[in-house]
Amino acid sequence: MLDEGYLDDLPAKPIDAVRAMHEECMEVETELSYVRRLAQARIDIVNAELERRAAGGSLEDLVARLPTILAHDAPRADPAHSRLPHHLAPSMDIAWRRGLEHLVTDATLVNLPTISDDDLRETLEQLHTLEREMSERRRALHGVTDQIELDLAERYRVGRV
Repeated sequence: MLDEGYLDDLPAKPIDAVRAMHEECMEVETELSYVRRLAQARIDIVNAELERRAAGGSLEDLVARLPTILAHDAPRADPAHSRLPHHLAPSMDIAWRRGLEHLVTDATLVNLPTISDDDLRETLEQLHTLEREMSERRRALHGVTDQIELDLAERYRVGRV
């Protein structure tokens, strides 16, 4: 979808093909958003664990803080600039083989107390890379989706549906 040529001859394609392209983009956007959210949650947890260690707190302190750690106070985009999800979760058929995604499915959180500070910092760096990559791909995919939606809107406007 992000390759050159994906949108070639879009106006000439049958409406069903364009709708299928749109659906495919929405499914992949859901996947990217999901992986990004998992990476962000893990970043927050690993940061909290490093802070806990520096302060000398217990593992129970970290567990007790999890609801606060995972609740984001950051403002969300206003509705005019956000996208409504068409899918609430990625398809179970998606193969997670696009790079660093193993970071959101590995046993890091289960083994948190036994991982060295250096290894946690390395994991944190990799998670930030993953989150950045997912954000960049998601933004690029939004551009593709926008073009498809513009084409669909024009078809409806002129009665070519």
